[in-house]
Amino acid sequence: MANEKKEKKIELEWHSIIRDLKRNVPYIIMSMLIGLMGVYIAQKSVYSPEYTSKATLVVSAKISTANPYANLSVSSEMAKVYAKVFEQPSIKERASWTLGQSWLGRLNATEITGTNLFYVSVTTDDPELSYRELNAVLQSYTQISDFVFENAVIDVISMPSMAHGPSNPMPSSNAAAIVALSLIISIGGFAAISILRDTVKTENAFTQKIDSKLFAVIPHEKKEQTFVSRLRGAKQGLLIDENAPVSLKFSESFHQIASRFEYMRNTTGAKVFSVLSVAENEGKSTVAANIALSLTFKGYRVLLLDLDQKKPALYKLFGFRYEKESELGELFAGAFPAKDFRFRQYKKSTLYFALNTKSHKGSQQWIENGVVAHLTEALRRRFDFIIVDTAPITVDAGVTQIMQIADQNLLVVRTDTVPATVINDAVITAKNLGTEFAGCILNDVYPEFSLMGQLGFSESGYSYGRGYGRYGKYGKYGKYGKYGKGGKYGRYSRYSKYSNYGKYSNYGKYSNYGKYGNYGKYGKYGRYYSLTEEDTGSSDSEGGGSANS
Repeated sequence: MANEKKEKKIELEWHSIIRDLKRNVPYIIMSMLIGLMGVYIAQKSVYSPEYTSKATLVVSAKISTANPYANLSVSSEMAKVYAKVFEQPSIKERASWTLGQSWLGRLNATEITGTNLFYVSVTTDDPELSYRELNAVLQSYTQISDFVFENAVIDVISMPSMAHGPSNPMPSSNAAAIVALSLIISIGGFAAISILRDTVKTENAFTQKIDSKLFAVIPHEKKEQTFVSRLRGAKQGLLIDENAPVSLKFSESFHQIASRFEYMRNTTGAKVFSVLSVAENEGKSTVAANIALSLTFKGYRVLLLDLDQKKPALYKLFGFRYEKESELGELFAGAFPAKDFRFRQYKKSTLYFALNTKSHKGSQQWIENGVVAHLTEALRRRFDFIIVDTAPITVDAGVTQIMQIADQNLLVVRTDTVPATVINDAVITAKNLGTEFAGCILNDVYPEFSLMGQLGFSESGYSYGRGYGRYGKYGKYGKYGKYGKGGKYGRYSRYSKYSNYGKYSNYGKYSNYGKYGNYGKYGKYGRYYSLTEEDTGSSDSEGGGSANS
């Protein structure tokens, strides 16, 4: 019961809401335009414009007294009476007779309080008709008004004019209110959809919704792209290379994963790790590449094996192009002998690649006939780690067979991408196969949304600037800190240019692992290290090239 309550708990993740609102900006604008068009349609279908012509009349007594206030009082009372008279049906009948047609307008007369003035107006749906009917009233009213007060005189002081616009315009505030209401409704709707979407948005949500061990968490890292690359639509991979503009927190998350891989290798002998995902665009290839790089930095010989035969992506991350006799799919298809296959190498390091730069149709057959398993088993003896990048589980059915080949399997889960139920189904499938399932890597986790966090302040109250904070001049990662110039990993330290792992040291350019060393570009295990027919299972006899472990 407690678990059920946790699953029903709604958690606000503001980064997710803001991202959804940004993605749906065109739809929000469309909803505002729809509201505006609704106002326009209402004006055309429901709203009927009216036009009013108006005249001002004055009432005065024929016989005036010496007291002007008394004259004004009498005239004011007469104005009230005449205002009532002008609204009588008899006035309209006389005006209709004068026009020679039936009366169509609305006649109104209103006195001006405290004066002897009153207005007379005629309202119709045609400005010209309003003007004509009001003139007819002014021409015929004397035939009736003379019988009301014999001692009163009515004069027109403001002649009627034709209306230039409707007297009942649709208020502009209505349109603004409709647009504002449409904006509020659309934003609220998309925010509600974002909140109620059953995906994993945070680390806490993972523990509530996913029935699996959380192996590691990778924080969100913003891709720094130039203006030109944005215009070209070029995608920049997030690699923890020494020259890559990535944060320390992002790099450290992969170093932690690599350390756990080391532990599993030392305790269980696991060497082959498959990196899986449920759907596309979850960062699976980037995660696999960075784990391999981190293991390489530790001095291990690592192979990145690209078994995503449908839509490979590793070659894009590292900027590789098609090379003859370096395409893994062509090797499986028998396009050239196994002894001619050339592993690619990353920057004279101990990281090697067996990958594809294009899709290959026969991938399922190669998995089923055991070629992939045979090659993996042969390579296991020659590399410290083999990181396998696979196709998404929902795209390629052969992934389940690759999982059985690997020693350990990990599922990459990108935040707010795949429904939690689908992730749980994938976890159950992995466990039911009887394979070793290490857990899930939660990828692209945004930091907790807070005002201080957005301004760049840590919980300690110090900013991430130049001062004495965590990343400051004298902080943990500062000039003299652990990773500083003179620190443990600094210029003159153990891992510097002249130290154990430096340019001329044990792992340097000309050393055992250097460019020309045993593991170098042209060395025993270098780029041109070749396979044998036995390695691929295509022959019982060995082919040419070195096959030593």
